[in-house]
Amino acid sequence: MEDIRPIHSKAMKNGHYEAVITTIFANLIVGPYLTGYLLFLGASAGQIGFITALPLLMNAILVIISAFLMEKYTNRYQIVFVTVLFHRVFLCACGIIPFIAPSEWWIPLFIVFFLIVCFFGSLSSAPFTTLLADMVPPEARAKYFAVRFTLTGVAAAVTLLITGWGLDRVSESKGFAALYIIGTGFALINMFTIARYPKLPHTPSGNGLSLKYLYKPFRDSGFIRSIVFVSFWVMAQGSTISLFSYVMLDIMGMSYEWVGISNTLLAVVSIFAYVVWGKLNTRWSNRKLLLWVFPINAVSIMLWGTQAFLPATVMLIVVYTFLGISMAGFGLLVFNFVISDTPDKDRPIYFSVYASMTGLFGFFGPLIGGLIFDYVVKWPMWFQEYGLIVLIGSVMLIASLTVSFRIFNEKEG
Repeated sequence: MEDIRPIHSKAMKNGHYEAVITTIFANLIVGPYLTGYLLFLGASAGQIGFITALPLLMNAILVIISAFLMEKYTNRYQIVFVTVLFHRVFLCACGIIPFIAPSEWWIPLFIVFFLIVCFFGSLSSAPFTTLLADMVPPEARAKYFAVRFTLTGVAAAVTLLITGWGLDRVSESKGFAALYIIGTGFALINMFTIARYPKLPHTPSGNGLSLKYLYKPFRDSGFIRSIVFVSFWVMAQGSTISLFSYVMLDIMGMSYEWVGISNTLLAVVSIFAYVVWGKLNTRWSNRKLLLWVFPINAVSIMLWGTQAFLPATVMLIVVYTFLGISMAGFGLLVFNFVISDTPDKDRPIYFSVYASMTGLFGFFGPLIGGLIFDYVVKWPMWFQEYGLIVLIGSVMLIASLTVSFRIFNEKEG
C-alpha cells in the first residue's frame, strides 16, 4: 500500500499557509473595517446590522443542505474549490461598486453581492471542515490545530494594526480602494493554496436525511433547552458586540487605528484564553464552565459603560480584554458541549441543528441592534454611546445568573 504520510505532511504545511493567507484576506475586507466601508457607502445602522447578520442567516439555511450535498456528491475538493472561488470573486467585486454604479445604488448592490458571498461561503463550510479534519491524522490534530489557531491569531493581529494605521493616514476613498486591491492579491494567492489541498475521498454516513433523523435532536429536551438559550445569547451578542465598531466610528468618533488596536487586543487575548479554558476543561465539564462564561461575557459588554468615567481608550482596552477572555471560552465550550454531550452516531445532525438555530438567532441580533440604534438616534448621546449596550448587557447578566443555572445545571452532579 502506498505510504500517504508525505502527502499528508505537505498538505498540513499548505494548510498553515492557507490559514494565514485567508486570515489576512478576511481581516482586510470582511473584518472590523467592513463597517467603515459600509459607512463610506452611506449605510445606516440598520443596514449595517442587516449586512453583518447575513452570513449567520445563510449558514442557518444552508448548513443542512451542505451536509446533504456531501452525501450525494462526495468530491469535497471540487466543492470547496468552486465555492471558495465564487466567494472570493464576489467579495472582491464589492470593492468596485463605487466605480460602476451611482451612489444611490451602492448599498443595494453591496447587499446583492454580499448575499452571493454568504451563499457560497456557507456551502463551503461543511466540506472544507471535514476535508481539513480528514487531512490531519487523529493523533496530530490537537497540536496541529493549536499551531494553526496561533498563526491565524498573529496574522489577524498584525493585519488589523497595519490596516487601522494606514486608513487613518489617507482619504477613505483611497484607503478602501487600496484595501480591495491588496485583498484581491491575497485572494489570488489564497486560491493557489486552496488548489493544493489533497483530493481525499469522503465516505457518506448512510443515515440519509429522513424526517425521523432530522427531528431526533428536537426530541432531546435537554439539548434543545441548552441550544435555545445559547441561540438567544448569540442574538444578544450580535445586537451589541457586532455593532461596537459602528458605535466607535459613527457615534463616538474614534479613529480606524483604535478599531484596529481594539480588535488586535481581542485576537491576542483570545489566543492565551483558549489555552486557559482548554486546561480548565480538562478538570471541569463544559456545562459547569459555561456557567462561568455567561456572566463574564455579560459583564464584558456592560463594561462598555465605563466610558462614563474613564477615557474612551482605556474603556476599549478593558472591554476588549474581557471580551477576549469570555468570547474564547464561549466559542470553545459551546463547541465542545455540542461535540461531547451529544450521541456519537447522531452527532452530525445534532451539530447541524445547533448551527442552524444559532445562525438564525445570530442573524436577528445585529439586525435588531442596528434598528434600535436607528430608533434612538435622537435620544441623549450618553444612551447612544453606552446606555443601550449596558442595558442589554444587564439583561444578559440576569439571565446568566438565573435561567442558565436551571438549564446547564440539570445534568451536573
